[in-house]
Amino acid sequence: MYVLDGPGVRDSRPSRTAGPCVERLAARLATAAEAERPALLADFWAEVERRGTPLVEKAADDPGWYAVTFLRRGHRATCQVLLLADGVTDPGDLTPALLDRLPGTDVWHLTYLLPAGSGGAYRLAADISPGGAPADPGRRRQRLRALCAYAAADPLNTRSAEGVWGDSDGSVYAVPTAAG
Repeated sequence: MYVLDGPGVRDSRPSRTAGPCVERLAARLATAAEAERPALLADFWAEVERRGTPLVEKAADDPGWYAVTFLRRGHRATCQVLLLADGVTDPGDLTPALLDRLPGTDVWHLTYLLPAGSGGAYRLAADISPGGAPADPGRRRQRLRALCAYAAADPLNTRSAEGVWGDSDGSVYAVPTAAG
């Protein structure tokens, strides 16, 4: 799960991981009757709105590391969601910054394992283009670059800041400085 710089030394670069909050929701949905699913999703989004985003949870068995989950509530037309985050997203390769959709839901999510003290500005862009995301890698890269112009602050995050993406309406993500 971690990149090593040398024997036993963990690299502090962000790594994509499974988000505990999304895993819990997926497990609940998997065992729920079809009629219960809307209420489970409504409860999930109510909790997310109460807590604010991104969700920051201690990494299991990893002091000093946190699972930071970026979320976006999708629309039925949403075909992909892009995260532009300082210190996380590589502007030269945007594909790894695409959020995953929890199947059968409106939950789009992307979790990174980040060290204590990480933080920066971020923006999200939902792609609702007709026809879905292009299958051709070149056309997909082109679509993602174009999508950057539509990135905006996270509507579930009340903390705003400017970032290196040239945005003035970005949101803030912040990981606690010490594992408690």
